[in-house]
This record gives sequence, structure tokens and C-alpha cells, in this order.
Amino acid sequence: MTRAGFLALVSALAISPGALADYDRLIGVFLGGLELDDQDGDRIDEDGKPIEIEFPTLPTGGMEGEYRYGGERIAWGLNPGGSIAWKNSGTRVSGGFTSETGGVIRVDIDNSLFIGELHLGGYLRGRLTESITAYVAAGPMITYGRIEVEDDDLPTVEPTGTIKLESSDSSDFGIGYYARAGIDFSIKGEQAVGIGVRYMSTKLDFDNDIGEIDLEGPSFVLSYTIPM
Repeated sequence: MTRAGFLALVSALAISPGALADYDRLIGVFLGGLELDDQDGDRIDEDGKPIEIEFPTLPTGGMEGEYRYGGERIAWGLNPGGSIAWKNSGTRVSGGFTSETGGVIRVDIDNSLFIGELHLGGYLRGRLTESITAYVAAGPMITYGRIEVEDDDLPTVEPTGTIKLESSDSSDFGIGYYARAGIDFSIKGEQAVGIGVRYMSTKLDFDNDIGEIDLEGPSFVLSYTIPM
């Protein structure tokens, strides 16, 4: 979310006649898709070029909590939570590697990728109408990532050639930040469903496979929230 968009949302909540959040504690779950930015890795292939990394859309899901500490027209407080994103295949690593016969060939290696994160930030929530509330939140997060090569011994176009990577998997922890914003719609009873966008940014070093990469990108999610 841009700074201008954030200020516009806060201004809209401030002039709403009923912007007081009704509950001191909320808990919600969400499901969606994470769109990570494609990039060049810092590992150099046999052609002297950075390897190319293309991420698929990763299914993602998680939980969010909201603990209100104050606020009249706009409630504010702490936002703990966590999420995971995964895909068994589809993360493409492309580059030139030396075969057993000494020739440099271009290959695409299919990898599985898992990302898990825990975060603790602050949030603002206000009521737009009697049945609609909006929120923004942001803060630091700790991330664990693991990448695994589906086949670490891949046949090449040369009859006797194979490509062997140093390791079939690699993992790392990193520190980054998250941000999220969305709208919730009250339904039967005290339940609410909503739509939202989340953003994550961190750096992980898969030193045995593809090197250091930036994990950055938005998630578009559907959510279900209830008071605790």
C-alpha cells in the first residue's frame, strides 16, 4: 500500500460517524495466493550469467489476531499472526551448467518451495458502515524458507551427460516485514468475511542451491473473522 493510499484510508475512517471498533480481540483465518517477484539469483552459472528464478503463484494460508489497546473513533493495538505458503513444484531455476562431457548446456530445474512466517505488528481498524470495517497493519516478521530440487540428477540432451547440484535442498531463516490491508463485511451473528491484500519482504540465503534471493510480493486473500 502506498503512503497516499494509507493516508486516504485513515482520513476516511476518521470522518466516519461510527468508527469505533466493537471488539477488544479478534481472530481470523485467510486463504489466498502469494505472487513473488521473479528475479536473477546471485549464483553465477557456467555461462557467467546470473541464474534466473521464476516463482509460480503459491497457495498461502494463515491466522491473524487483533488485540485492541485503545482508540475511540479508530481502534488500534497489536497484530500477531503467521502464515505458510508452499508449492510442490513450479519454482523454475534456469542457467547454463557443465555436463559430464564438459559442454555447457541450458537447463530448467524444477523445485519445490516452502515459506513460513510469524509476525507481530500494529493495526488500525475502523467502522465504515454498520456492517463494514476496514483495517491496515504492518510490522516485522521472521521467516523460514526451504527449497528442494525435485530431481538433483537430471538427464541432459547429451547422451552421457548429467547435471549434479551440490545439494538437493537448502533452508534459511530471515528477518523482514509485512503489511496488510482489507475490508470485512459482517454476516450472520458476530462473524465477518473479507477481502484483503498482504505484502511480505525478506531475504533468504539458499547457499547450497540458488544463493541469496529476495522474497517479495503481494498476496490476495479471502478471510473469515470472529471475536474471541
